[in-house]
Amino acid sequence: MDLFLMKMGSQIIELLPGVKWLSLTEIVEEFEKLMIYQTDLRYEAKNLERFQQNFLGMDFVKFPTPLHPFVTRNILMETFEESEPISQYLHTEVDPELRQRIAKMGMDVLLKMVFVDNFVHADLHPGNILVQGAKHFGATRRDQTTIVDMCDTLIVEVQPSLCQLRLVLLDAGVVAELQEADLQNFRAVFTAVVQGQGERVGELILHHARANQCKDIERFKAEMAELVTKARMNTVALGKLQVTNLLSNVFKLLMIHKVKLESNFASVVFAIMVLEGLGRSLDPKLDILEEAKPLLIKTAAALLK
Repeated sequence: MDLFLMKMGSQIIELLPGVKWLSLTEIVEEFEKLMIYQTDLRYEAKNLERFQQNFLGMDFVKFPTPLHPFVTRNILMETFEESEPISQYLHTEVDPELRQRIAKMGMDVLLKMVFVDNFVHADLHPGNILVQGAKHFGATRRDQTTIVDMCDTLIVEVQPSLCQLRLVLLDAGVVAELQEADLQNFRAVFTAVVQGQGERVGELILHHARANQCKDIERFKAEMAELVTKARMNTVALGKLQVTNLLSNVFKLLMIHKVKLESNFASVVFAIMVLEGLGRSLDPKLDILEEAKPLLIKTAAALLK
């Protein structure tokens, strides 16, 4: 019933002038697919296992492990991860260095998902992000040595420290994955933004648009370039750059010039918007564009080989 009402609502709203260029109906259809997948908990278990594989060897992020055979359509049993909600670290009295470290880890995780793996956790609100090891942050990270006396034999056990600071990501039922052509376009657009090539951003959007009736291409590119320039001028810190406002202006420009984007960008864009909100709360000086540069350069170089 919820999905039916959303479909009807989107169709009615799209009767308003210009609104159809926001692709509301298509976005609701994409959302419907994700919700249907979530009714089968085996799908979420597979997502968790894929995330574990993608981040194998990266000790600053962890995903619960599905416990087979206790995984069915209606049941999902996972390992319990002792940790705390990330919301507890959004307060100003928390150690600033710890907050900065958590923000950096969160950004590194999402940028890898978006630009390297093309497999994005699309529900990264604070309730699905936990923090492990924060209570021991800053303490000496020496290995713990335990001496055990068994049958007159001295046994020395060297155990790795259990104080590793890491993020634990839950609820992987909603994921986003772009088609190869859309992924290349997304990377190209983001790279153009990082490099300050505003007109190039406009050209890429027009070239890959689902549909467009743009009557003044040069004006569209010039106005897009102006938006990108303003974003780069303010991107010294996330506290100044507000991705939500930037995207609102971009969508407004698309409506004015009647340009329609692919609807499957929505989940990826939303994930980045959530990152902005968390990043600005934890570390206002964190710079998304600067952090994304190495990944973009690396992926671009790989494509040229």
